[in-house]
Amino acid sequence: MSQSATTLSESRLLQIEKTALYEEALRALYRALDAAGLVVKELQESTSSSMLSEYDEALRKSLAQHRSVRYKDFEAIFKHALQTQKRRETELSLSVRQFLSEQTEFSQEVLREIAQLPETESAEPSEQARRTAEVTALMKHFAELQQKRREELLQLLREFRAEQEAFSVQLRACLAQAKELRLKDLKTMFQTFQAAAETRIQQTQARRKEVAEMLQRFKLQRLNQFKDRYARKNDE
Repeated sequence: MSQSATTLSESRLLQIEKTALYEEALRALYRALDAAGLVVKELQESTSSSMLSEYDEALRKSLAQHRSVRYKDFEAIFKHALQTQKRRETELSLSVRQFLSEQTEFSQEVLREIAQLPETESAEPSEQARRTAEVTALMKHFAELQQKRREELLQLLREFRAEQEAFSVQLRACLAQAKELRLKDLKTMFQTFQAAAETRIQQTQARRKEVAEMLQRFKLQRLNQFKDRYARKNDE
């Protein structure tokens, strides 16, 4: 076989390998988009299932009818509960937005790495193999991280929905017992709800901070790897 035919064959193999990686990256991107859509759908369903504001009017009417709790006392208690509820929903929304941003960054990073793979025989075979292995490992790492983050967020949203449903049961009980309802009991119930919500808010914020710091460390690691790669090229 002639030298030109061998060279052509090697170049063609590199192109095929690179194309295969592109195709796998695109499939991973589609999976990430599906996962992101699932998370967004869960967020929408979780927040829409919150019936706190719906019980507001019903409880007002019932308590006003039975005069078991003064309007201004109920107003103050419910106002704080609604504010806490909105904050919780905002924190969940911010976490979902962070997740979507992660998907974009990861996908862009993989595509950049694939674009930088050699397509000609000019690179050493060992360097070609090393770079291909790096990109393959990077894609695997991203896929595992995306799945972990997706499951984490879905669990968070499902817990939120379960909490809302449990509190709705308590609110329905309040409606049923409006005639005998005491201000002390109402305060205790809402204080318990708010304390649990505040704890969840702090946990969500802390986790979002952890993820942001993890991504920052990853970016620095990738930057250092790029510098090392550039330095090796200059030394050749």
